[in-house]
Amino acid sequence: NSRAGEKEMTPLHYAAAATTTVTSTITASSSSTDTSMTPEKAAAAASCVTALLTQGHANPCIVDSHNRPPYFVAANDKIREAFRLVRSTLGESYCSWDDVAKVGPALSMEDLQKKKQKEAEKKRKQRARQKAKKSKEKAEQKEMEEKKRLEEEKKQKEEDAKRIRHGLKPKKKTSGSSSGDNVCDFCQTVCKGKKRSQMFQRLEYVYCSTDCVRKHQRELMAAAATARMGGGA
Repeated sequence: NSRAGEKEMTPLHYAAAATTTVTSTITASSSSTDTSMTPEKAAAAASCVTALLTQGHANPCIVDSHNRPPYFVAANDKIREAFRLVRSTLGESYCSWDDVAKVGPALSMEDLQKKKQKEAEKKRKQRARQKAKKSKEKAEQKEMEEKKRLEEEKKQKEEDAKRIRHGLKPKKKTSGSSSGDNVCDFCQTVCKGKKRSQMFQRLEYVYCSTDCVRKHQRELMAAAATARMGGGA
């Protein structure tokens, strides 16, 4: 229980802070946690705290030059748990756990086990929520893709039906243009090196030559005449 060093800390202080030097304990507090501490180091520090209290009969009420009890400089939750477990083992008559030692409520092994189970269940539910979220997002993405495919398919069918009514074949696709913009609407010739704006145009269609323009025009006129004759009959 003797104090040493510039900050007059006891061996229990050093064990709780998980250090052999004073400098790294200056800003420590009971609400702080060293997230960089490895599980192995935290477990070793917790074991040292337990041994000092249960075997060495260390006094957790002795404060350092900053008026901090050992529990106050504990660097990790596992170390704080060690203090609380020992409090449960040694009993309330061992020291002034609350008022002077500032140690948290007594914690039995059963309590600790329940806590671990609760944390494990919390993580399990979190993983389940994340999995459900990903599954939902995947399903929504698939639904959107299917909806887009059906819309494009419907649009293509309407376009093909319109072309057929105008005496044209369904427009073929080309490797250079997935939409077939550089394909003559009448003869289906691919106009390599040309853009749609550079081709011959009539109404909403494009052609590779004026010859195709005239041919399509004649076919439309003949179809219209036939329709009128059929209607008159």
